[in-house]
Amino acid sequence: MNQFYTLLFLLISLASQAQDGVFLTAADFIENKAFRPENSKIHERFSTVSLKNQGSKTIYSSENAFGYKLNGRQWRFTENKTYEVVSTEGLWVYRVQNATDLSSFSYYFSDGAYGDIKPLTRHNIKKSFSSNPQLIAVIEKLDWRMDLFQPTNFKKLPLISALFVQVASKNRLPL
Repeated sequence: MNQFYTLLFLLISLASQAQDGVFLTAADFIENKAFRPENSKIHERFSTVSLKNQGSKTIYSSENAFGYKLNGRQWRFTENKTYEVVSTEGLWVYRVQNATDLSSFSYYFSDGAYGDIKPLTRHNIKKSFSSNPQLIAVIEKLDWRMDLFQPTNFKKLPLISALFVQVASKNRLPL
């Protein structure tokens, strides 16, 4: 029986590793089609990721790739920076670990895969979505001191993303 569980664990580990790789385009990211040559190894370094395969090394950054997936987490490159992808449903939400306090994060957003990444503030949300009065009304009522990034019961999305999904799908959100 122990051999069965060991084999199962190995298969799950290999399956999750096989999904790791580089997203060359936003479309690859959306379709979850990560590029990774067979038997290659992925290494993260600052705002780049490299693939090493049979003595050759290819470095990817915002210059030549959209992002990457490693150990079940996804990352997006832009302007020589790397952002961890928190949510891609509703509002695309990203985070970056703060250098001075490793237990806290700064949060960012974009309007989809092709949108610019901006700091997640009330002002930036209102400016970016000014043509959506229902959404602006919800944002105005939102208490920004609460944790907008904790998973909700709605598809396990962060609260801020769940609000966007609800407003977009129903054009109203009971508060």
